[in-house]
Amino acid sequence: MSAERYSRLAPLQLEQRKNIALAALDFFSPISYEKVSAAIDRSPTPGRTEPFDGSDFLTYLEKTGVLSDSRKYSARIRDLLEKLESTGLLTYMGQGRDVLIGKRYYFLKELTALERKGLLWTAPALGPEFLYSVFSTITAQITGTGKEGDAHAGTALAIAPNWLLTCAHVINDMEIDEEQTILGRPYRVVRKLSHKSIDVGLIQVEQELTVIDALAFRDPFLSEPVFTFGFPFVPLAREPALIMQRGEVTSTNVKLLDGRDVFLYSAIARPGNSGGPILSESGHVLGIVTEQLERQGMTYTLPFHAGVSAATISSAIAEIQPSLQLPVENYA
Repeated sequence: MSAERYSRLAPLQLEQRKNIALAALDFFSPISYEKVSAAIDRSPTPGRTEPFDGSDFLTYLEKTGVLSDSRKYSARIRDLLEKLESTGLLTYMGQGRDVLIGKRYYFLKELTALERKGLLWTAPALGPEFLYSVFSTITAQITGTGKEGDAHAGTALAIAPNWLLTCAHVINDMEIDEEQTILGRPYRVVRKLSHKSIDVGLIQVEQELTVIDALAFRDPFLSEPVFTFGFPFVPLAREPALIMQRGEVTSTNVKLLDGRDVFLYSAIARPGNSGGPILSESGHVLGIVTEQLERQGMTYTLPFHAGVSAATISSAIAEIQPSLQLPVENYA
């Protein structure tokens, strides 16, 4: 009969990773030095701050009740700390005595005004699962009927308590249902606005939507990883599913024959994705899905996937609903 394993080898759940990551950023912050020293029963060095190491952090997790038996999770917590380091949230300050989890760190990142409103800035370390958990609360399927009376759908993003951002063609190409179901709750559509030349539209609903205070838009960078979010049609599915697809930005600006400016990305977007957000690993909304670019009659070529950039969306909203201001990251 084998002895019980000491270490907990199972991956940490998302909520555990989030709580431990936030505890780490506070623990390794120089301004928390005296508070942390008291928490782990250590006398602070007079007149200076000293970086703590991962082993000290395990003690802190246990004493503060964030994670009991934290040393059984040493390998997983070490991996999380190294992820925080590799994404620039922790700064390496040397090696301590513990071989397994002895790196010393400081948390030195300065947050922008928008970042300080929430936790999206931790997304590079917490990963796609964290992004999905956040954006699944503000990404909605928009349903309606086409010109032939058949069911149609698109995707929208809640950007204000009563406003959804989507594509103009989602609004114009179907008769949007007056009653929408978003995250299991009913919402009544009271107004639809679409830009005449830019594929950007707004849907106003009567009831208040879930919003994210730290929501931030910015334009894409070439080759940066991206994720599309949306509700494409899934064959044989009983109900709509929010689909997340990974890719990268392949061009930051392409001018189309009709004069529109779009950017290109490699993540797959299918019918139903239109209007859905295109996200960066950092949690910024880079734009929305607009259309596939392909030559008619050439079925053997792979289409390009196009998006409307944050700057273009901001300009369009300023024209169709000036009272609504898009939260664009200006790094202030």
